[in-house]
Amino acid sequence: MPDRSTLVPPPRSEAATRERWVTIAIVALIALRIVVAVVLANAGIESDDNILGGDARRYDEISNSQGTPYRDFDVEYPPVTLALIKATHGHNRHTTLNALIASQLALDLACVGVLWWAWNKRTALAYLVLSTPLVLFPFLYVRIDLLSVFLALLGLGLVRRGFERSGGVALAVSVFAKVWPVVLAPVLLIERKVKATVTWVIGVIVGAVAWVAWVGTTGPNQVLNFRGAKGWQIESLPGIWFHVTDAQRSHVESGAWRTFATMPGWSRPLLTLLSMGTVLLAWGLAYRRRRAGDNDSVVYGAAPLVCVLALLVFAPILSPQYILWLLPWAAIVVAAGDRVQAWLTLAVSALTAFIFATIHAQVDGRWYAVGPVVVRNGLLVVMLVVGLVRLARPVQPQAARNEVSESRG
Repeated sequence: MPDRSTLVPPPRSEAATRERWVTIAIVALIALRIVVAVVLANAGIESDDNILGGDARRYDEISNSQGTPYRDFDVEYPPVTLALIKATHGHNRHTTLNALIASQLALDLACVGVLWWAWNKRTALAYLVLSTPLVLFPFLYVRIDLLSVFLALLGLGLVRRGFERSGGVALAVSVFAKVWPVVLAPVLLIERKVKATVTWVIGVIVGAVAWVAWVGTTGPNQVLNFRGAKGWQIESLPGIWFHVTDAQRSHVESGAWRTFATMPGWSRPLLTLLSMGTVLLAWGLAYRRRRAGDNDSVVYGAAPLVCVLALLVFAPILSPQYILWLLPWAAIVVAAGDRVQAWLTLAVSALTAFIFATIHAQVDGRWYAVGPVVVRNGLLVVMLVVGLVRLARPVQPQAARNEVSESRG
């Protein structure tokens, strides 16, 4: 039995002091992001040789193209992301980048707000801490992926707070910003959110029908196969090994550096089978834990984290910004007490920032730039295994969990 003194809650003043420091940390990390965004907006990254402004050049190319997207020219982004690309397009690259930076900073801070509102202050702080390494080389503010992260998080946050219909709509819309949030939908079934489930299904069907009616099946096809790219992207798990063997033959294809080795015809179906199999396993384990009495962090944090990791580990392309997809779910898990995933996520964030900053050396095959990619990818696999092991563990009886929690307090 734990010592009775450990069961006594901390004095009110001590608890208030802790909460005050949490708030101060949140304000400081938000201030850091605002400063970084202002500096970035005035850093001259619009030049052609600046790697931070690279995707903005593609966004401008899409916005300046004549005709109907998907039908008259290829677009690798779904319609909701395409709308934001159009909305942030300026009269020159500098104004485009400034609008892009402002939009992504707003979405980043909106994620903090949703985590604070739908979960708690410590979860918001966990998100800020885990993403800080990415802010130090701030490519996340000149890429478009925070849109899908925010919409997916908003959807689950609304559902968790009881706003089922609006949550289902937001989660459905997120699928048309990036496809990856589709793996989050089973939480609605496990939590028996009937209104949210029906709204999500209707939203996805209506969105898909409208997209196909607009441009035919070419739109979804261009998004799913990334404009018909055939090579492995050099940062993916398979791609980095091919790149190490012959970096000189890697080349730009469909806007990304890809290996000399092309993807065999069977590779995409196999990778999809592996990722979807892992997703189903994760949700099956999460369902079992939830029915055994585990708290809802297992369905809002642990299972989504494993599902997104499965998509990244078994993907033919692993761009640095895809790491953003992990952060909200990792924050929920970390706030629930998982220190192992906290350190692993921090390491992945730090390595990803370094990987992006040294992309030119990576393309040349330099060991100091390629090595961190191998390590980062290995850590993603470790995170996936740790997440599955956590989900597979038997659930402690409620009384035992309370006793452990109190003994730590």
